[in-house]
Amino acid sequence: MGNRVESIRDKRKIATIKNMLKGSNKTRDYILFSLGINLGLRIGDLLKIQVKDLFDVDDNIRETFEIVEEKTKKRNVVLINENTKEALKYLIENEPTVLNNRNNHIIYNTRNKYESITRIQAYKLTRSWCDKVGLEEIAIGCHTLRKTWGYQAHKEGISIEVIQEKYKHSSTSTTRHYLGIEQKDVNEAYKKVNL
Repeated sequence: MGNRVESIRDKRKIATIKNMLKGSNKTRDYILFSLGINLGLRIGDLLKIQVKDLFDVDDNIRETFEIVEEKTKKRNVVLINENTKEALKYLIENEPTVLNNRNNHIIYNTRNKYESITRIQAYKLTRSWCDKVGLEEIAIGCHTLRKTWGYQAHKEGISIEVIQEKYKHSSTSTTRHYLGIEQKDVNEAYKKVNL
């Protein structure tokens, strides 16, 4: 694809997608979207998460989990934030059989919970959700969910250095480029800082 993949910048669109997926009883899709935008992981790392990663032996949601990133081979400790916990509670309420096997994938194939969906399926789902809420004009890809976390973290005032550390980027300039920080973002900063 010639276009650079973008984040979902409008929080109202994020809420609309979450409500749409919950309203249509698309539990797996809701989990994919919620965990994708809240954990900020690459799609390959997101899709390999299993029940045992997020739930302890008593089926309680963990506070953190650890992965070794597929691309970088770096260790990453991920905090499970409140919205992720709410999504996991929703999963338990609507698809309790996912917990029957600790090796089941959290982003499961609906025909076999032991398997995850593919990257292509994740892309097609993300593209369809964005289209349904009027985001046809942005370049959607598998990194859209990961980039949404970073962009929204930046908008909340989280420093580029912290986001860089989370993404394991080698420089802040890589992180700025990855987030797609544009002139309109700089202009917004000028509007907010009136000294």
